[in-house]
Amino acid sequence: MVNRLETELARLVEQQVLSSSQAQGLVEAARADRLDTQQVPSESAARATPRSSAVLEVLGYVGGALVLGAVIMLGSFFWGDLGSTGRKLVAVASMVVPALGGAALVRGRTRPELGRILLALACYAAGFAYLVVFDDRKFVVSAAIVVLTSAVGAVVLRSGAFLVSGWSGAMLLVCAVVFNVIDPVETIGPDNTAVPVHLAVGFLLVGLTLAASGLLLSQTLAWSLAGLSGWAASIVLQMDAPDGEWLSLVLATLVTAALLTAFVLSRRYAYAVIGCAILLSIWPVSLYRIIHDAVGAAIGLVAAGAVLIGTVIVLSRRRRISPAA
Repeated sequence: MVNRLETELARLVEQQVLSSSQAQGLVEAARADRLDTQQVPSESAARATPRSSAVLEVLGYVGGALVLGAVIMLGSFFWGDLGSTGRKLVAVASMVVPALGGAALVRGRTRPELGRILLALACYAAGFAYLVVFDDRKFVVSAAIVVLTSAVGAVVLRSGAFLVSGWSGAMLLVCAVVFNVIDPVETIGPDNTAVPVHLAVGFLLVGLTLAASGLLLSQTLAWSLAGLSGWAASIVLQMDAPDGEWLSLVLATLVTAALLTAFVLSRRYAYAVIGCAILLSIWPVSLYRIIHDAVGAAIGLVAAGAVLIGTVIVLSRRRRISPAA
């Protein structure tokens, strides 16, 4: 079409009907229209692809949520009516459905991230299935299954979704070991001060493990979960542990310092949010218990505010220096 147009325009130029510049302008306009016409279908297809992809992604998440919601509903309202066989079938199905769906998505490389999330959900379901099938009320083996399957998933598929399931399973495992193995008949109270210490040590071990795994996989998520473990350890130390308020204060300070340092260096705001939450929840309570007066809580709040303001000042200076460098 453009070639025929050029021929006709050349004839009109020879007849002095059009100037050569006018003819050249018409040819360029025709070529631009042709390019626009060719790009319209591709642009519409490109717009349609992300939209359909998002719809399929949402459908996958809804499917996983429906499986989880069905199990929760059955467990809340109809669990006693199912009978032993029915409960076991539901528990096994809650593991098999997300496991098969996630494996198919990862293997087919169509929605790999959604597949990894479904497989992480299957890690929870595996622990739940063991709990129901073998009628294990101590939760130790069940939590260990969640941790082990999550560790395998994280190593094989290298997804942060398994860090979440592994972390929550590890925290449950610590509680199960402390209450069923280390202190099977003891409870937290003035007559027993060992349980809070054991829980805090276990939570710290979980936090250190997550901090180390962050060097290899999903650093922001792993270190955020490690901060949450330190936060939990600080909280349990206030439950009638020997010098628990001092230990909680020191531990919260160390964990917060590590998180805020990581925030200043990497500018990952998740670290700052968790660090602020630890300061505002632990310092006032610990100082109140140390001083035995409301003044301690006020001092804790003022100190927390001062630390946060100092962090802002340091970060602002780093941002000002960076462009100059």
